Amino acid sequence: MRKRLALLSLAVASLVVVAFLVPVAVLIRNQAQTRALSGAERDAQSVAAVLAVSGGANTGGDISTRLVETVLDAFGNPIGLSIIFSESRVVGAPVSWSSNIEQAQRGAAFAAKSDGGAEVLVPVLVPDSPGPSGTIVVRAFVTDAELTAGVPLAWAMLGGLGVFLIAVAMFAADRLGRSVVRPVTELSDAAHRWGEGDLDVRVTPGGPDEIAEVGQAFNTLAGRLDSLLVAERESVADLSHRLRTPLTALRLQAEMLSDPMESVQLKADIDDLERAVDDLIQAARSRSVRASPVEMVDLGEVVTHRAGFWRILAEEQNRPTSVTIEEGDHPVSLARSDLGALVDVLIENVFAHTPVGVGYRLDVRNRGIGGQAFTVSDDGPGFSDINVMTRGKSGAGGTGLGLDIVVRTAERTGGTIRVGTSATGGAEIEIAFGAAG
Repeated sequence: MRKRLALLSLAVASLVVVAFLVPVAVLIRNQAQTRALSGAERDAQSVAAVLAVSGGANTGGDISTRLVETVLDAFGNPIGLSIIFSESRVVGAPVSWSSNIEQAQRGAAFAAKSDGGAEVLVPVLVPDSPGPSGTIVVRAFVTDAELTAGVPLAWAMLGGLGVFLIAVAMFAADRLGRSVVRPVTELSDAAHRWGEGDLDVRVTPGGPDEIAEVGQAFNTLAGRLDSLLVAERESVADLSHRLRTPLTALRLQAEMLSDPMESVQLKADIDDLERAVDDLIQAARSRSVRASPVEMVDLGEVVTHRAGFWRILAEEQNRPTSVTIEEGDHPVSLARSDLGALVDVLIENVFAHTPVGVGYRLDVRNRGIGGQAFTVSDDGPGFSDINVMTRGKSGAGGTGLGLDIVVRTAERTGGTIRVGTSATGGAEIEIAFGAAG
């Protein structure tokens, strides 16, 4: 925008300067020509007047060559001045016979262009002369250099003035463009920072009234959205906190179980659920996603741990399971609880959407580009609709929110999700996590 304003100012300033300086340059040239011709015309008329008076004083009005030479000596023999008697008789500067001289001999005084400059022709009219035929003509010649004397220097000064005016206009336009663009740039930076999670960022409205109004609108919008996010987090935290009551009831019932092993196992599961609720409350009350702690966890370790948790239910339902972890480390930039929730969602979908007895397989491998891949496949009927990837939709009677959680968690690492068909015709979901760090 700043560059466009500068270019626009350059174009306007150039047009104004050209429209002003071109007529001035033409006027200077015309004035120089007029000045040179006026001097020549003055000399020619003065000589013609002296010759006319001197010739009139002689008997018969005759003008002799000696008289002409005397008059020219009296005027200092001006350069370019000629006294023309006839085509073969000229006193002073040599001339080439032309129709202009013939016209002047008929009594016409005028100035005309000629080769190499301009000439001023003045006839000498002697009183009591028999007529204009054979009239003596005074010719003053002005060269092209005299006609343009001082013009190149004046034009150079005008050109320098034009460049100076354009430079001043460009500087002023740049300052003006900067004052207009700076608030827009600050507003853009603030919008990017706000989009990255810095919800406290605000702008100082400035610049033209319209841009200042946009800045005020941005501050109002940011404040309103911040209030809505705070209200949403508080609502989620309150809802999560209400889960403590049924968890407490479950703990009391677990303690009343007659089988000590079952009681210990159930209380351990309740402890895990309480920790998940605590994490949910803490995350809901945090100012932004960026405030959430990010760990560097091993995908193979988390998958092995959660697979062991679900293996008990799989054995009760006669579901064959297989866990394959490629050798080596498999780092993922996620909180352990988030990665565990992702694995739980994918395994839970197998139990929820496939008949009892359908097996599943878990596979962890290195993608070879710094990222990790986690694949869950089963032997069930597979996906009936690819729209399971859309939030709020499911092809098996669910809400589709589970896969949405998986997608958002994978995207936080710069990864993607792929839904397809397994080798046995069932469903297959592959999560490609971005490079760790």
